[in-house]
Amino acid sequence: MSLPLDDLEQRIALTRPGDTVRGLSFAAVLRLVHQRLGRDEAERLRAPLMQRSPVDFFSYPAVDFLRLLAFASEALQPEFGTRDAALRACGEAIVGTFFESTVGQTLLRLTSGGGDPKRLYGNAPASSSTAVSYGQREYQALGDKRVRLFFKGDLLDRFEADDTLPS
Repeated sequence: MSLPLDDLEQRIALTRPGDTVRGLSFAAVLRLVHQRLGRDEAERLRAPLMQRSPVDFFSYPAVDFLRLLAFASEALQPEFGTRDAALRACGEAIVGTFFESTVGQTLLRLTSGGGDPKRLYGNAPASSSTAVSYGQREYQALGDKRVRLFFKGDLLDRFEADDTLPS
C-alpha cells in the first residue's frame, strides 16, 4: 500500500466533486497522530482541511482525506519505520475505530452470521460503502474457505491480503 506525496496530485485528479469519506476515517487518523505525535501535530494536519474536529458520520471531501492520509503517513513514518507501515497503521486505526463504534458493533452482529466468516466477507461491499461514496465493490465466493473481494474505482490502494478464510 503506497500513497507517496508525488502520487497525491494524480489521485486527487481521479476524484469527482461528490466523492466523500466519512468523518470517522478522518477522526481515526487524527487520533493516531495525536497518540503518537501529540495534539499539536494532529492540529497542524487538521487545520488546513477543516475548521473543527470531524464528526464521525458526516461526509467530507475525499480530496481532503487523501491529503490527510498522505501528510499523516509522512509525519508518522519515523514512528513506524516506513511510509507503508504508517499507512497500514492508519488503515488499522480506521477499521478499529469503525468496529468499536455503535454502528460498527451493530453491523458486526447483523453480518457475522453466527460465526460464518464468508457471510461477514459477503457483506464487506455494503459495509465499505458506508464509509466512502465512490467506487464499486464486489464479493465472490471461491470455495468453502476462499473469497475474493473486488474494489474498482477506489482512490486508495488496497493492501494485498491472503484470501483464505480462517477455519
